[in-house]
Amino acid sequence: EAIPPNMASKLAYYSGRRMWRVWGLLTPEAARNIDPDKGWLPYTPDPYPTSLQARKGSVTVQMVMDAHRDHYEGTGYDLTVGMSAGPGGSPNRWATPSAAVGQWERAISMYRTTFSHVVEAKPHGLGVMWFGYDAPHGTAYLPFYGAATAGAPEAWHSHEGCQSKFSTKVAWWAFNLVNQYSDLNFRLINAEVQKKAHKVEAEGAEAVANWEKEVSAMDADAAVAELTKRSNAFAEAKLAEWWELAGHLFAKYGRYVVTHNESEINGEEALGQAYPMWWLSSPEVGFLTWARNGLHHGVLEKPAGMFLVAGVGMLLTLLVAVGVAYEVGVRKGKQSASIMDVYIAQP
Repeated sequence: EAIPPNMASKLAYYSGRRMWRVWGLLTPEAARNIDPDKGWLPYTPDPYPTSLQARKGSVTVQMVMDAHRDHYEGTGYDLTVGMSAGPGGSPNRWATPSAAVGQWERAISMYRTTFSHVVEAKPHGLGVMWFGYDAPHGTAYLPFYGAATAGAPEAWHSHEGCQSKFSTKVAWWAFNLVNQYSDLNFRLINAEVQKKAHKVEAEGAEAVANWEKEVSAMDADAAVAELTKRSNAFAEAKLAEWWELAGHLFAKYGRYVVTHNESEINGEEALGQAYPMWWLSSPEVGFLTWARNGLHHGVLEKPAGMFLVAGVGMLLTLLVAVGVAYEVGVRKGKQSASIMDVYIAQP
């Protein structure tokens, strides 16, 4: 496959923008003068530093988890806004044809993520790996001990299902199902998903602290065995809750409304998932421009280069009509071709 002409630009921001964002989230004071538009490659002049110092105690495990979930929200690179995010504000950007020369911002949280984790190093064999399946923006990080005396519960390594075969016996599918369904209306649904994730993670942090306190009088081997047993039980309980969440979201946000209960009054919000006005106002959508005898769908706006080329073509027609010499027409044609190259070939 041919290398796109803007590959250097893609690679420069593939990691560079993520580096800038993580520093801004975790150590904003130190990152204040980091240029987000510099990019990062091995040969970048005056490259980003290898690391930045954060104030002692200022970075929490939860902050790192949430950094994994980021799509540059609230910045000029926000992937949840604009036409490409759609009316539901999805940060997920699919593949593009090889002939399309351009690029998306690369979020920290990617829809194609299989798993992510945060390692919390602690002494005496009590290090915890907070593990989350699927894209971070729709997972809950669960605690597993690095010194565990047994593997994770069966659902974390079952072969009953795979990415081409759905199975409720496989933990990954619970998180992938929620993430996939959230794209129906990302801004609305994912907010509820992350609220649930934060609740699970807070419960996990509290549980870990209590477990470690309760086993502190045991000998090391017995303590680790007990911690393994408790963390696995916690993971199984939270997986069951995540399957319940999937069903809840399917019922609540299905049918493009928001359903709370079965009562006639306030049981359903018919406009709970109404299209935003900014999106409806676009002529490419076609809602406000619909006319009985006119257009019944949106009309794609032509790229700027197409308008320019069309204008040159009209000018040539006019010149020929008034008898301008053939040589002038050839010269103008070459100019228009040059202009067309600029608008089509450049990244």
